[in-house]
Amino acid sequence: MTPREAVDRVLLYALLLAVTVVVCFPLAWAFFTSVKPKDEIFAWPPTLWPQAWTLENYRTLFAGKQAYFQGGTAAATAPPPSAFFLDWFLNSVLIAAGTTAISTIVSTLAAYSLTRFRFPGQRAVPFLALIGYMVPSIIFVFPMFLVMADLRLTDTLASLVLGYVCITLPFCMWLMWAFFRGVPVEIEEAALVDGASRLRVFLEIVLPTAWPGIVAAAIFTLIVSWNDYLFGRVFINTMENLPLTVGVMHFFDGTHVDWGLMMASSVLMTVPMALLFALLQRHLVAGFGAGAVKG
Repeated sequence: MTPREAVDRVLLYALLLAVTVVVCFPLAWAFFTSVKPKDEIFAWPPTLWPQAWTLENYRTLFAGKQAYFQGGTAAATAPPPSAFFLDWFLNSVLIAAGTTAISTIVSTLAAYSLTRFRFPGQRAVPFLALIGYMVPSIIFVFPMFLVMADLRLTDTLASLVLGYVCITLPFCMWLMWAFFRGVPVEIEEAALVDGASRLRVFLEIVLPTAWPGIVAAAIFTLIVSWNDYLFGRVFINTMENLPLTVGVMHFFDGTHVDWGLMMASSVLMTVPMALLFALLQRHLVAGFGAGAVKG
């Protein structure tokens, strides 16, 4: 390695380190704030590293006890927002899992039919689906709310699952369509000639080949359904049915904000998705890039 190459590499790693610090600093600040005592959170000047470590905020979330004073008789008798945290977490898991399963299965089957069968309008369907995804989701909120009201699904987790499927399915189908275009048809034709059924070819040959694209579509759907705030704010009314993104906003109590609980809940919301992305990023990159080359 020449001196010039060594200097370039050092500068490159320094730049990557700086970007990593900028990106990870908010999560680090949230974590260290979540393990600080209440008085240290509001100390001035603020410090990143806690002087005294405590898990009180996490115990409050899991135990559901009152974390700060709330004035008024009604507020004193009502359950604190932290009492619903586990319900909110479970709701988000169920919503994300249901949305991911439905959107991934339907988009995979739809994309496979678009690339293997011939019918009128076949070429236009993927691009129309992509156009549908490009429309801002806020436009669909109120028409979908009226539909959910007619179906009597408002204030249920099913309404959020159906809503997220509607906004993630177009892109997932387009992504899988682009991926299936790069899968050689000759492999399937050889299996069909050998006597395999279409279903067996799809399950044993096509799906393993399309695994990176399926993982990419699943991760995209999971992230959208886990992080969305708008649909949960409009569709859900009762405290126990809220998703995490909407529920944690109840830690704002008028002019008071319980930053300890807010930061602890933010860490618990972020870490699962970060770990999942870190474990599956290889499949995610392969899935997004596979459809770029047809061969």
